[in-house]
Amino acid sequence: MSHAMVLHGSRPSQKLALAACGLALSTLSFALVLYSASEEPFTAFRWSDFALNVVCAGAVFVLFASWAVACVQYLRSALHRSAFAKVLTCAAVLWTAINLLYLGQSIYGYVEDLRNPLLHAAR
Repeated sequence: MSHAMVLHGSRPSQKLALAACGLALSTLSFALVLYSASEEPFTAFRWSDFALNVVCAGAVFVLFASWAVACVQYLRSALHRSAFAKVLTCAAVLWTAINLLYLGQSIYGYVEDLRNPLLHAAR
C-alpha cells in the first residue's frame, strides 16, 4: 500500500492501514518487552542487547506515539465526533499509553541494570 493511498485513500483503506499498523506495533512491542524481561539482569554491555533494548524499543516507542496521533486525527475527521469516535479515540490513546509505559520501563530497566554496581560484582 503506497504512502499516498494511506493518506488520501478511501476511509476503509485508512482504517485497515491503521488497524494493521496498530497490530504490528503491538506485536513488536510485546515481543521486545518479553525478550527484555526474560534476559534480565543485564550484567555486561553487548551491542546486540543494546540494539534490541534501546534502539529497536526506542524506534517502536516513537512509531507507537505517531500511530496514536494518526488514529486521533483519523477519528476526529472520520466520525464527526460521535460517541463511538470518542470511545475509539480513548481506546487508541489508552492502548498507546500502556505500550509506551512498558517499552519505556524496558529501556529504563536495561540502562539501570548496566549502571547497577551490585550486578557488576555478580559477573
